[in-house]
Amino acid sequence: MKNIIITPRQLRREFFIWLLCFIGAIGLNIYSIINYNTSWSELYTHIGYVFAFSIVIYVILWVLRGLFLLVKYFSRKR
Repeated sequence: MKNIIITPRQLRREFFIWLLCFIGAIGLNIYSIINYNTSWSELYTHIGYVFAFSIVIYVILWVLRGLFLLVKYFSRKR
């Protein structure tokens, strides 16, 4: 059975991608605060929802990246 090795470089890259998702989720939270004219305290009181939403965005990007790699792999095979 083949061992899977995750290098520190790959971990840093994935953490950076998730960090961008988290920053994007915070940006969406700021947009909704401005758009709906609510209290700015929601920026830190809803951080759990923002964190969960960033993970959802990350998983969606992970699936899209996997599909892109599959298409790339099968297009090279021809």
